[in-house]
Amino acid sequence: MTGGLSRLSSVGFTSLSQQVTNELRKSIIENRLKAGTRLTESELSTTLGVSRTVIREAIAVLNKDGFLEKESSHCTRVASYSAKDISEIYDMRACLESGALELMEDPRLIVDELKAINEKAKAIALTEPFDGLAFVEADMDFHTCIIKYADNSIMMDSWHRIIGPLQVLLHRYIFFIVNNTVEKRASYDHNRIIEKFGTGDKKLINEVLKDHSMVMKQILLEKLLEA
Repeated sequence: MTGGLSRLSSVGFTSLSQQVTNELRKSIIENRLKAGTRLTESELSTTLGVSRTVIREAIAVLNKDGFLEKESSHCTRVASYSAKDISEIYDMRACLESGALELMEDPRLIVDELKAINEKAKAIALTEPFDGLAFVEADMDFHTCIIKYADNSIMMDSWHRIIGPLQVLLHRYIFFIVNNTVEKRASYDHNRIIEKFGTGDKKLINEVLKDHSMVMKQILLEKLLEA
């Protein structure tokens, strides 16, 4: 059930709890802990070599972030995503980015930051061996940058609720749809979005943001659910 997980070394309560959270998050994103996998506090405690209190803290964080689904007081499952879930997640992303754009004073002010993040993601995409986790984190940094500049804490809280599922879905897209080839990864492209941000025209930017989100949603609905 928990294959791929390894025991962790104790370096203090807070950091150990964070280690467990990161290990479980990474295992879920990389599909080593597959959707629907049943996890218990006792088994995770034994596998990772930490207390059930530490496991409980990690599970609480991952439940909140959308990586896990609570089944009972001592049991949880790795979150799985239905067609309805995928539609709702990507519709929410489109709404949040559109709303953030409206609240920005001048979209051109974030172009340099978007370019820097995009270059980082492209470099990761072309590297072998490919670090899928680093790539999805860089991709989320790009979209988080857009939400961040709305300077709206409630909007940012809403964004953080869907980052986890978005990371999982993007990683599965890479490995199960584009087959994780360098040529396919190299097609990674946020350039159209950056170009439109450079115009400062919110209408044009909004159109390309919505298109970017809706295309990804459609691909996942057509391909990932068949895998």
